[in-house]
Amino acid sequence: MRWIAPLCLLFASQAQAAECIQAPSRTQACPHMVYRLGQLPGMEKPAVLCICASDFEKFLKTPADPADAQLLQLKKMQLESELGQPIDPILAVLKSH
Repeated sequence: MRWIAPLCLLFASQAQAAECIQAPSRTQACPHMVYRLGQLPGMEKPAVLCICASDFEKFLKTPADPADAQLLQLKKMQLESELGQPIDPILAVLKSH
């Protein structure tokens, strides 16, 4: 009976992996997936979220100068358009740990 709980977690992780939040333009496997407890808009309650941290890490850093800030804002708008949702709630989940 001891192996049932880890086995359930394994299947839950695999199910979550199929629904990971990542850039739609990604063509290769995500090199840095994280699993975090969080709640995004439209979710009824908090859940374990799978997020490709590599796709969002550049938005967690402070730009060096105004030109970098403007370029980062354009990239953010493009990713939000691709995802069909704002990325600020995703960034908040990534920052929470």
